[in-house]
Amino acid sequence: MATLSDEAIRKVFVELQAKFIHSQQQVSTVKAQIQTKQRERKMAELTRRELDSLDPQTKTYKPIGKMFIQSPLNDMKQQYVDSISKTDEDINQLEKTQKYWERAASDAEGNLKDILQGPRTM
Repeated sequence: MATLSDEAIRKVFVELQAKFIHSQQQVSTVKAQIQTKQRERKMAELTRRELDSLDPQTKTYKPIGKMFIQSPLNDMKQQYVDSISKTDEDINQLEKTQKYWERAASDAEGNLKDILQGPRTM
C-alpha cells in the first residue's frame, strides 16, 4: 500500500475546503432568491385577491414604468394569476437548486472529515 504524501493530502484538503465554502455560499444565495420570489408571490396573491373583490365595472390601471395605462379588470386578474404560477415554478426550481448545493456541501464536508479522521494510506 502506498501512503499519500502530506503535500498531496494538503492539496486535496484545500480543494475540498474550497468546494465546501463555494457550496455553502451558493446555498445562501439560493435561499435569498427563494425569499425574494416568495415575497413577489405574496404581493401578487394579495393584489389578485383585491382585484377579485372589485366590482366588474371598476376601472383598473396597469403600472408601466412611471405611468399607468387603463386595463380591463379581467386582464389584470389574469396577469396576476400568471405571475403567481410563474413565481411558483421559479420557487420550485430554486428549491431543487438549493437541494443540489446542500448535497454538494454535505458531500464535501463528509470528505473533509474523512481526510481529517482517516488513515493516510491507500
